[in-house]
Amino acid sequence: MLLVKSIFLATTQYWMMCFPLPKAVIHKIEAICRAFVWTGKDKGRKSPVAWQQVCRPIKQGGMDIINMGIWNQVALLKCLWNIANKMDNLWVKWVHFYYLKRNSIWNAPIPSNCTWIMKAIFDRRSDVQEHQQTWQMMQNIGKFSMKRMYEKLVPDVPTVNWSSLIQHNQARPRAVVCLWLACQDRLATKVRLKRIGILQSELCSFCNDAPEDFNHLLIECRICSAVWKNVLQWLQVRHIPCNWLEEITWLTSNTRGKGFMQNMLKLSIAETVYGLWIYRNTNIFDRDNVDNTDSVARKIVDMIIQRGWMKPKHRDKLALLML
Repeated sequence: MLLVKSIFLATTQYWMMCFPLPKAVIHKIEAICRAFVWTGKDKGRKSPVAWQQVCRPIKQGGMDIINMGIWNQVALLKCLWNIANKMDNLWVKWVHFYYLKRNSIWNAPIPSNCTWIMKAIFDRRSDVQEHQQTWQMMQNIGKFSMKRMYEKLVPDVPTVNWSSLIQHNQARPRAVVCLWLACQDRLATKVRLKRIGILQSELCSFCNDAPEDFNHLLIECRICSAVWKNVLQWLQVRHIPCNWLEEITWLTSNTRGKGFMQNMLKLSIAETVYGLWIYRNTNIFDRDNVDNTDSVARKIVDMIIQRGWMKPKHRDKLALLML
């Protein structure tokens, strides 16, 4: 996720600031980014979560990756802004002379000899009419804000109650993504794999007592739940997990704020979910190297300490837990 945000999409956004990209190019770039996020390669399997959902803000259940299709519209709107406001620009002067011919950009007909870029810019006039208030506000301050316009163009969907567990989480990025998938019930548990026809048995690979969904894996399975209980005991938190949905509600209500315990609990659930998922996969694919629950819990606690130590203001309180 971080590499896609900081390298792939950032480079594309730079070029979009220079000129809009065709839709086919955007779809190809998104396909490469999507495959890299889930497989680490430029081609891959079907994604567990739709890319449009991945591109939503964190509060809406996404991972806050830029939606390139919408960003391309914003880039076109910025070109439209320049044509309407930057009369001292040489390119703008050429557009007015060659295409507009002393007409206003808002009511000029689309010339038949337009390039595809200019036609795309003219078509964005409908977005200005739809978001006239935002456009007028930017006119008043004399500056086009790509961020503000992007937020207006992003579809408005309901927020999720577990977004605070993902936002500003100190855990490893891979652990945060694993928690994000768990909150959406998109981890490849045996119940999910049987539903899509990949497996025949859905029984838990640890206890063989019940179907392996994520609620069973984290809460009900006596082997995995012992790890989570050990982590809570190390945190000195008195809590008995009931089921995964109630656990999300409890975690959300107890991780509000920026205090030490709120940050540690948020970090701990992400690292525990990821640690248990690795423990489960090792038990299935590499039984000879499976650790016991105490060892798994110790590794998770060690990682929590390592990640928590990165925030200097929490080190004193963290040191007390290490005694």
